[in-house]
Amino acid sequence: METIVDFAQWVLWIAGAVILATWLAQLVLKTYLLIKIKQYQTELQPVLDVMERAVAGQLILLTVEVDHNQYLCYNALTQEFVCQGVDVTEIVQRFRARFPDKTVTIFNGDDTAVATLQQQSRARHENLSLQ
Repeated sequence: METIVDFAQWVLWIAGAVILATWLAQLVLKTYLLIKIKQYQTELQPVLDVMERAVAGQLILLTVEVDHNQYLCYNALTQEFVCQGVDVTEIVQRFRARFPDKTVTIFNGDDTAVATLQQQSRARHENLSLQ
């Protein structure tokens, strides 16, 4: 009879250990997932802010094409023509003349044109901060 009681205690101890291990594994997994979700939210927040401003009409996302040394800029959402220019400075001037209460960002289009204008924009901001 004593061996049956010992066996039952052993089974209960194993069951308790399995339950505890399962609970700890769930706790670790939930904590890991919450940390990952928070990281993704932090990484995506700037994108969500840009998209929110675009949907609200405060920001115009530009699709850029090139034609004979001119950058042609279209609203990426509506495909309406916005402005054109030979460089980012001229594009910004013409954009502000047409949409003084809005901001702009280059969103997509010709890969080379997008890269060139983004580089010009970075250089322009660096020059402004040096003055």
